[in-house]
Amino acid sequence: MTPENYCFCELAPLYALDLLSPEERIWVEQQLLDCPDLGEELAAYQSAVTAMPYSTAALPMAADLKDRLFADLGLDLPLPKKISDPAADAYLAVRSQDLDWQPQSTPGVAVAIVHRDEIKRELVGFLRAEAGVCYPWHRHASVEELFMLEGDLVIGDTVYGAGDYIRSSPGSSHAPYTNSGCRFFFHTSMDDQYPQPVGVSSP
Repeated sequence: MTPENYCFCELAPLYALDLLSPEERIWVEQQLLDCPDLGEELAAYQSAVTAMPYSTAALPMAADLKDRLFADLGLDLPLPKKISDPAADAYLAVRSQDLDWQPQSTPGVAVAIVHRDEIKRELVGFLRAEAGVCYPWHRHASVEELFMLEGDLVIGDTVYGAGDYIRSSPGSSHAPYTNSGCRFFFHTSMDDQYPQPVGVSSP
């Protein structure tokens, strides 16, 4: 169709639907400039186009549509997602009688790990040591936290007992020992440095 054959009444609905070529759009817009009264006619078409999506009744989806689609594609249906129990996932509890105490390479020392995070390289657990144990010198890769539960632990010139909290900074080092034996909770790094291998489960 050439511009000589253009008709506003035919092109206006297509303009409202955004189906015209650039040349046709320019022609319609020029007609609106030349004759502003045509704007009312175009506005009516644009209003009708806006209402079109809401005038069609929604069609219900077939209950087996997903099954048929996967069958047509030759795919196995995905397994249903496990619905987790928020209350059960909210915390982890380990009873004292269920602690899994493992002997360490340092004689007289046993450790029970309750949480291991390979991404953060962290260990959380409990350590117990018999009387007279001297734990090997080690350097901390990150923060180490100890909370004394019973007995004594000597670090440097200080003796710590039940209820004491000890926080060691990254890069610090020590070789603690106990006189009467002890038990404490720890949060430490898997990457602490020891002069001799003593096992990654040791704090």
